Amino acid sequence: MAALPFTRKNWTLFAIGLATIVLGYVALSVPPADGFLSLTLAPLLLVAGYCVLIPLALLAKEGGDQAVAERRSS
Repeated sequence: MAALPFTRKNWTLFAIGLATIVLGYVALSVPPADGFLSLTLAPLLLVAGYCVLIPLALLAKEGGDQAVAERRSS
């Protein structure tokens, strides 16, 4: 069975993305409903988590030619 292609960098970005999403939902639940947290900050955090950080965590690869050469030789 092949090993997962994700590295520590991928898992770290994924954890940051999940934390950002959780913070977005927490900010969304803070009253008042028409305040800065609910109307501005929460949507920005949720978009950053769902549309930027999670895809980045899935697509990020270890840089450098050595990492590419190691993957090809495996």
